Formats: sequence, structure tokens, C-alpha cells
Amino acid sequence: MNYLIKSVSTKEELEEAFNLFKRIFIGMPVVDNPEYSFEKWQERMKDYGDLMLYASIDNQVIGIVFGRVNDNYSITMGPVAVHEDYRGLGIAKEMVPLLEERAVQHGIHTINLGAVESAERFYSKLGYIGSLLIQSQSHRIEQLLSLNNNRYKVKFTNIYEGKVNQVCLQLREPDRELQKEYEKTFLGCYTQMIYSKNI
Repeated sequence: MNYLIKSVSTKEELEEAFNLFKRIFIGMPVVDNPEYSFEKWQERMKDYGDLMLYASIDNQVIGIVFGRVNDNYSITMGPVAVHEDYRGLGIAKEMVPLLEERAVQHGIHTINLGAVESAERFYSKLGYIGSLLIQSQSHRIEQLLSLNNNRYKVKFTNIYEGKVNQVCLQLREPDRELQKEYEKTFLGCYTQMIYSKNI
């Protein structure tokens, strides 16, 4: 299949890529996250457009892999999306290493991402190491730590933007039972596997 992979360089290209992102992730919290707003990506495009990749066929965007540079000079990869008609063809598998190469050209050597459940094996196969992120606005870090009960090593704790308490546990494979236990015990708690890779 003849598709092209390009960097986002114009507002029109960004609009096309952003529309695919919104359509694929409709109804998910990431769509309403201010860090993923069109305006934020437009700002990033000025200095880091080469980290915002899209695949297209006949001027139709069929896949995106975006990276955003963090204050600690790592990259958060996401969104990553492929149009449902073109999945399984290796499009994202080709774009992710390209993003990694470009990150290194910027002097960046760590990539992090949050994964939807259906993509976890994909990232593991590409060498990304998993951890479980537990977040709550209603429960203190100490409460969140108590349920782990030393089952897994604590990778970090954090208070995100001064209001979201986070605990990250080191585990290579997802522990769905623990995730369910957290979400049942602490109502409003959110869990997700996150992945990282040193490049």
C-alpha cells in the first residue's frame, strides 16, 4: 500500500490530523484535555512540527503519531491513531521509530505515553516498558498507596497540576484485577498503563 508519512507543517495538515484524532478518540477524556487542544498543537508545530507525523493516502490522513516535548526534555507520545480501515498494515509501527529518530535529533532520549488497553501489546513489542498509573482528585496519595500494600514497587508519586494525586507502580504486565480493585475501592479513581522507553 502506497501511503506517505510526513511532518505536520501547515494549519490545514494539522486540521486534517486533528480531525482523525477527535474521531478515533471520541468520548474519551483525552479529547477534552487542554494539552491535546488544537491550539496547543498549533503552538508546538512552530518548533516541533517534525515530531508530529501523519500518514496519508490520496490526501486523506489515515494515521497520526504526535510527540510533545516536556519541561524535563522527554517526549510524551500521543495521540497515536490509525483509521480503522487501515489498521494492521504496520502504519503506526513505521511511524513510531521515525518519531524516536527525530526525538534523538532534538537531543531527547526518553519517550513516555499512556496506552489504551488495545494498544498495550503494540508498545511492549516496540520495547516500551509498562507501569500502572493510578490517579484521583478525591483520594490522598497515602490512601492510594495503601491498596498496593507493597505488591509492586512504587515508581513515583506526584500531585499533577496541584489537584490530581498520582501513584505509579512498576509492573511489566498489566494487572487488571488490581486496576479493578482500585477503581472499585476508590470511586472516581482512574487507572491506566503507561509506557516509557529510553532511546
